[in-house]
Amino acid sequence: MIERAKIVMLCGGFAGLAGCAGNVASGGDAGLLPQGYSLSAEEKALDCRRLTGRIQVRLLALRGDEYKVQPSATAQSMRSATSAALGTDTAKNAAVRTSTDRPVLDAYNTRLVELGCPSFDIGKELEARPSAPTPFPTVPAKKAS
Repeated sequence: MIERAKIVMLCGGFAGLAGCAGNVASGGDAGLLPQGYSLSAEEKALDCRRLTGRIQVRLLALRGDEYKVQPSATAQSMRSATSAALGTDTAKNAAVRTSTDRPVLDAYNTRLVELGCPSFDIGKELEARPSAPTPFPTVPAKKAS
């Protein structure tokens, strides 16, 4: 009997946490999505090699969404139940993360061009399979006239 009471209290506590997470379902965070990205002073100080490395890491994390295996129906149900109990939405969080990483990639790539370094074809690299080789700059650096 005491164990059941503990379980009921825990479930009630999880339901109460949904209100603590904020109003995510209403799209209240839509205004937080960046339209562009401004490099910080630290990022502007990075050399070609370090910028290239940062771009490679982000590309590897983001590429090939259409090739990724979807979770089973059971896994999706469990995720949905957990999300409802905790007031989170993992699918939306992934979409937000992806939408915030693209402007950063574009800003880093633009900085590579400004520095006269070889740059990336971001669109092509994002379409590549996750198992494709590590992305490398394919757009040659432009020489100053």
